Amino acid sequence: MLTIVGLGPAGLDQLSLGAYKAILEADELYVRTAHHPAVEEIQRPFFSFDSLYDEAENFEDLYQEIASRLVEISKEKDIVYAVPGSPYVAERSVELLLEEDPRVFPGASFLDVVCGALGIDYSKGLLIADALGEFPLDPQTDQLFIQVYKRQIASDLKLKLMEVFEDEHPAFIVSRAGTKEEMVLEVPLYALDHENHFDHLTSVFLPKGEGRKDMEDLYGLMKMLLAPGGCPWDRQQTHESLKRYLLEESYEVLEAIDQENYDSLCDELGDLLFQVVFHSALAEEAGYFTLEDVIQGSYDKIYSRHSHVFSDDRAANASEVEDVWEQNKQKEQSLEDRISSLPKASPLHYTQKLKKLLGQKKTSQETSEELIDQLEIIIEKAVERDLGLDMALMDRMKIVLSKSRTTRDSVSDQ
Repeated sequence: MLTIVGLGPAGLDQLSLGAYKAILEADELYVRTAHHPAVEEIQRPFFSFDSLYDEAENFEDLYQEIASRLVEISKEKDIVYAVPGSPYVAERSVELLLEEDPRVFPGASFLDVVCGALGIDYSKGLLIADALGEFPLDPQTDQLFIQVYKRQIASDLKLKLMEVFEDEHPAFIVSRAGTKEEMVLEVPLYALDHENHFDHLTSVFLPKGEGRKDMEDLYGLMKMLLAPGGCPWDRQQTHESLKRYLLEESYEVLEAIDQENYDSLCDELGDLLFQVVFHSALAEEAGYFTLEDVIQGSYDKIYSRHSHVFSDDRAANASEVEDVWEQNKQKEQSLEDRISSLPKASPLHYTQKLKKLLGQKKTSQETSEELIDQLEIIIEKAVERDLGLDMALMDRMKIVLSKSRTTRDSVSDQ
């Protein structure tokens, strides 16, 4: 028979009478770890699984192994499996053993004494995470990290947290809560691993704060600006009125790149990103799409066009990558659709794209510098004649496009 006992957060004086009697009367006593005040006070032999922690490749395999061994032993003997705190809180091995319908003596959770030491009420919101596993980083919620039993774990945890929290954000090391050696030490986050107060009864508490902002925060800010009572100027804007700013921000990004000014590039990319957020928020208000749709569409497009990375296509160099990219774009849209979707805001860009799609490419012997010289001569002549080159280019492309369609229609009729 298998009995599971929660040892509580501290010594034997916090065990229930039933739990204590079960420990004394069992044929054999097994503890997940001997690093616990109650285990140190037990006056009987026990078996610990501490040695398995050094041998296991990962914790899931470890807990599977513990559960498997205990199930087999319990078929022959009455055994007790004792775990720190409550069996129902952060005990994966117990989760696996509950399938065997064992007798369970709950113990006080470590949460009670840790939150008591910190003076916080966890009913108001507390995210509890295993410092050894994957966990979300939410700067808007108080967070408690368990299993910070050595400095290396504290160091790894610190690096993860500093991705979203400021270096000076307060962190609290809670050691041996509920015992006579209870200690709560406040340190700046960057110094979390500078201390030596880490053992198997140590947790780290991080109070909520501003933290670093993410895309969701930026989008939320934009929605606030567009909401009733928000910014009057922002609320008056349309996709059409914002076009000039999108263009200006793009040019400023290019300028920062040309200057190799990376502080400026970071700043200008932020301004450009805000334009994407602005247009997305306006579109969501009108019921067309959301920022999440934009992100999803971008992800899907980039993923599908990189079939040489994520699928069976092959590309050994950049040139072959361009060929694969073009093939994938052809699968997404017909030639007619691609031509109709060419941006017409820049006639020169439109002309270059259209000629490429129609296969009208000629080999030129001029150098790039010579081509620029020719372009300057053309611009000078256009200025002399007061000729609008952009509109002239667009009119010419309309003629080219019309002739191309006529040729394709003639071929299809045959």
